[in-house]
Amino acid sequence: MNAPRLPGRIEDWPLARLRPYARNAKTHDADQVAKIAASMAEFGWTVPVLVAADGELIAGHGRILAAAQLGLSEAPVIVLGHLTEAQRRAYRIADNKLTELGQWDEALLLGELRGLMAADFDLGLIGIPEDELDALLHDAYDRAPIDDDAADTIPEAPAEPITHPGDIWALGDHRLICGDATDPSVVARLMDGAQAALMFTSPPYAQQRDYGAAKEKVGDWDALMQGVLAAAPVTADAQLLVNLGLVHRDGEWIPYWDGWVDWMRAQGWRRFGWYVWDQGPGLPGDWNGRLAPSHEFIFHFNRQPRKPNKTVGSRTRRSKASTRAKPSAAVGCAGPTARSIARPATATRSRAIASPTACSASCATRAGWARPDRTRPCFQWRWSRRCWRPSPIPAT
Repeated sequence: MNAPRLPGRIEDWPLARLRPYARNAKTHDADQVAKIAASMAEFGWTVPVLVAADGELIAGHGRILAAAQLGLSEAPVIVLGHLTEAQRRAYRIADNKLTELGQWDEALLLGELRGLMAADFDLGLIGIPEDELDALLHDAYDRAPIDDDAADTIPEAPAEPITHPGDIWALGDHRLICGDATDPSVVARLMDGAQAALMFTSPPYAQQRDYGAAKEKVGDWDALMQGVLAAAPVTADAQLLVNLGLVHRDGEWIPYWDGWVDWMRAQGWRRFGWYVWDQGPGLPGDWNGRLAPSHEFIFHFNRQPRKPNKTVGSRTRRSKASTRAKPSAAVGCAGPTARSIARPATATRSRAIASPTACSASCATRAGWARPDRTRPCFQWRWSRRCWRPSPIPAT
């Protein structure tokens, strides 16, 4: 076997000097080219294209298409002038097929993915299809099913618990405390002097069920709500959203929130909005003959009036994104009787939870993903793996 020939040098050629191979069997659809372009914008041009002396491409057709989409004028090339025409035709196939023969060690791959997720790296840039990525991550967290009785059983406390009451976990820009969300001192310690511009909480729905050890607190629902919200560390212009669901007693639903809403108004909170959270298709009916509900309510309060913004102008033709309500990453605290999250006004907005409509153009420019003519970005925001992530838009 002859010793492999090493490339003499890498040259920069204008794209106009390069010619695609007319019978190239490897196809590149618009979605793949957009993903290659996004990868090149993130990592740089890391692999030169391979060409014949006359400029005909041997390997790298997808990268050249992506370069044109990014508005680049030159490409790094390696000239394989020593290959015969037959060798060039064979290598075009071998260059693609040989890489397909490799296998993945899924345990090691999963470890790498978890490391990237912990670093808040956009997994959309690594080339794994989203459905395959979701399946891989989902399978890793599969647990054996347990029945309701087992799920409600309170386990014995471990001899050496990992987290103790009062411990605060730093999750990037966010903080999570082990404590009671109804205790003002716990919330104050979590916020560390900061005030929240937005608070979203999902408390128990009246006396909906037996809350066990927390029954004493939840037994007086109005007192629970008043105690939590009176001590909420929020700014004067904060937005407060409370998720509540229907509760039925004696065959009819009850407006158990009426007294609490009146109390909120007496404290200066305005009934700014009342939203319906669509939870998908409901069942035909329940055991009492009612149509089974497939929704819950979101009560929106604030202290200051805000001008309605019914039409949001778009600076780009393709920067529109879904505004359907979804969970957002935020600072939070959890306890036995209430769940709440609040985002400090001073927190730095991370890329994963940036507003999908407001910053698509600016983020595209900052990331180098804007199209050459700047008329529209080459990515759109999509809800994926519990946060907003940029996803390439195929060129049209």
